[in-house]
Parts: sequence; C-alpha cells; structure tokens
Amino acid sequence: MQIGNWSRRELLKLFGVSIGGTIVGQAAWPRKIGAQSRKVTPLHTARNCIVIQNAGAMSPWETLDFKDTKWTAKDLDMRKVHSDFYVSKTLFPNYEMWASRASLVRSLKGVAVVHYPAQYHTQAGRALNTAIIREVPALGSVIAYELESQRRESDTFPTFMSFDLWNVRCPQIGPGMLPPRFAGLDLNTSNVFQSFGDGKESAESKSLLSERWEALGRMLEVSAVGNERIGPKAEEYKASYDYAIRLLLDPRFKKALALTEEEKKRYGVDKDTGAAKFGLAALLARNVLAADAGARFLWVSNAYNGGNGVFDNHQNLYGRGANAPTRGTALSIYDSGPRFDRAFSSLIQDLTSMPGHEPGKTLFDETLIIVAHEFGRTPDINPHGGRDHFVDAYTNLFMGGGVKPGRVIGKTSDTGAKVVDVGWKYKEQPMMDHVASTIYSALGIDYSKKIEDTPSGRAYEYQQTAPLGGPAFIPRTGIEELFA
Repeated sequence: MQIGNWSRRELLKLFGVSIGGTIVGQAAWPRKIGAQSRKVTPLHTARNCIVIQNAGAMSPWETLDFKDTKWTAKDLDMRKVHSDFYVSKTLFPNYEMWASRASLVRSLKGVAVVHYPAQYHTQAGRALNTAIIREVPALGSVIAYELESQRRESDTFPTFMSFDLWNVRCPQIGPGMLPPRFAGLDLNTSNVFQSFGDGKESAESKSLLSERWEALGRMLEVSAVGNERIGPKAEEYKASYDYAIRLLLDPRFKKALALTEEEKKRYGVDKDTGAAKFGLAALLARNVLAADAGARFLWVSNAYNGGNGVFDNHQNLYGRGANAPTRGTALSIYDSGPRFDRAFSSLIQDLTSMPGHEPGKTLFDETLIIVAHEFGRTPDINPHGGRDHFVDAYTNLFMGGGVKPGRVIGKTSDTGAKVVDVGWKYKEQPMMDHVASTIYSALGIDYSKKIEDTPSGRAYEYQQTAPLGGPAFIPRTGIEELFA
C-alpha cells in the first residue's frame, strides 16, 4: 500500500511503529481499571519524563558509584561533586553541566543477568513472564493510556515516543492488551533524516499525501460496512498509520527534524560511528519535547550499531590504541564515557534554558530525567580486561521534575560487591519496578491501580508486589526519598 511518497513498509521502517505486540482491538480493551485497597497519592512533580537507556549497562565503579580498587585506572582524574559523589573528568569532561543537579540510587537490584530479559524489565517496569508476555504493555503505553484525558485537540505527536529503541536486544514491546493507539512511536535515526533531509517538504508532496490519506479513509469506511471478517487487526494498522500520517502532516514534526550543524556538533554527531546515534536521538528528544505537540514520555536509547550495548564492556574496559575493543563490540570507556557526556550535558544545558509549559518554569523543571541501566557490572575485572554482568547492585541517575539534587539513595561496600545500606525506609533493595512507580507518581499517576479484565484473566497491577523471578515480596512504592 502506498501513502503519498511512502509505502507501508517504508513507514514501518521509518517510524518503527510497534503493532505486532498488541493482542486486542479497539472494542476489547480493558474497562475495569481502578485503585487497590491502599490508595496512593501521586507526587505529581513533573509534566514529562525522559528515560535514557544506557544499553549494555555502564559500569558504576568508574562512573556513578566510584570505587578506588586495585582494578581502577589511575588516569580517571576524579573530581568531587559533593561528599558522596565523585566524577571522572576524563570520562565526563562536561560533568559540571549536570552532576550537581543529579541524584543517585545506588542500591538497585536486578532480576535477570542476560540483556533481553533485563532490558524487558527496564522497559515494562516488571520482570519478564513468558506466560503473559503478549498482554503486558510497555511502561510508556500505560502512561499514554493514563494521560489520554489530558491530550488536546492540537496534539498530533503520540504521548509515548522513543528514539532508536529498535536497536537494542529488547526492542519496543508494544501496548500489549491496551488499544494500539497507546503504542509508542519509535523514530529510527538511521532513516528518518534520509527520508526528510533538512526537515522540509514541498507543498505539493504534503497536499498529495493529505489527499491520498483522506481517500484511503473513505475506502476503508466503505469496505468495512457489513464486513466483520476484516477483524480487529484492521483497526490496529489504522491506528498506527493515523499516528504516522498526522505526524507527517504536522509542520512541528518537520521542525523537530531540522537540526543545525552547530547543534549536531555540540551533541557529538560530528563522528561517523554507530555511537554517534545517541547524539541524534538526544537532539530529537529535545526537539520533540520542545514542540509541545503531545509527546510526554520519551525513551532514548544509547546503543551501538547492531544492538550492541555501548557500555557492555566484557573486554578491554580501559582499552586504548591497539588494546581498544574491536569494531562491533562495546566501546572502551574512554570513548563511550565522553560520547555519552557530550550529548547528555548538551541536553541538560538546553532543557534548563528552554521555557516549559507553565509560566516561569523550564523544560528541565517540568521533566523527570532518568539515566537507566538494565543491571550493573562485576566489581572484579575478568581475564579479558572487562567487567561482566552483575545484578546485586547497580546505579541509576535522576534529575529534574521535582527531584532534589544531591541525594544519594543506598550505599555499596568498598569494592561494590554488595549493598550495605538500601537507603530508604524498606529493608528490600529497590528494583526497576520501583523506578517505574517513581515515574508514575511524578507524572501524577496512581501506581496502585490494576486492570482486572485482562485476556488471561490474571489481574495486571501497575506495580507488582511479588514479581516473577524476583524476591517473594517487594514494597509497592516509588522511591520518594529522591523528592524529599
């Protein structure tokens, strides 16, 4: 099927629309949704949220939870941010733009030591359960459902958008049991700029696209009359195309793609490598948020070409020159650290200077920003000069959106081998489930809700207290200490 200048295949490739993960149509979406016995009062400190996924998991021992051990390189040039936070000037040359604004959770615990289920846990806010995998929505899809009533007539961007999420071991998981309109729209930075160039499109092309879309809509209306065999899948495809077409016809989308050479250089897109994709993704996220066109939950992927984690340093963590990791594997931390820092510091600098939705606030004030990892890295260096996967302790970074700067939740031992202080009022270590509840609460969503009439008949809780593959019980809560 051809729509304007784009075929069905091209649209799906361009946007990475997730339509395969949904299992029900518009008429079958869950209706019994409500709070459980212990009602939660959300914090409602943020209007938006950006999650940056450092695919592969950045080693905390050189970065966000520094440990000076026999393994540690001597040229990291550590700088004190505050009493319990030191940052490497070598790895993060622009740390002064973001470090003092950040708070950290250092006592996080993972449940899976392999990338796919661990990244699924990060994206879904719950551990992988293959028995109900097709009905579980992405965290962003639940947020899109919850914020639907706040959308304006002028909003054309989906509430949930992601950038290069297709390029990780666990790509976008879709809306599950929720209607397809709550699926995230994943922009592929490898194709979107090739398709639109500088973000400009001729009036003739726009007019043709609009006319063909309207004609297609009329034909679908006629063909659907008295023909129940078309089934719910037709609605799923239509919902996906609706988002794509509304974006293509909105001048704000073209404007979001119009990047200057100076901006690209600041964000580190002047390098012709797969790792430079993060700079493009961060720039797009900034522009999409600034457009104020309906996108409120943004997921930014930082991964190398082919889905390899930029920070998946199983070998040559400190490699340089002839000892640098080979192409196609993770980058040396001397490369991946500064690349991340260049884009991230520019993003934070821009958000702090851009006006927000409310008068007197900046986009930084209104946006909860999280740098997330699927797990940590082993305290010991392996025989290949790298660090392997580690679930007993890892660190995520939080800032903006009401987070109080300078907080450090949790403490690890001198080597990082174990958590010695969980850092909050519960005895259990926080998990990604609690990070998800923190996002819900900051956006004004009651994370104690559950959906009862699911396809499997098993209630879907926004936050589980007995996750599959994890501890027997975890507290149903966000990490409120970040906001205290």
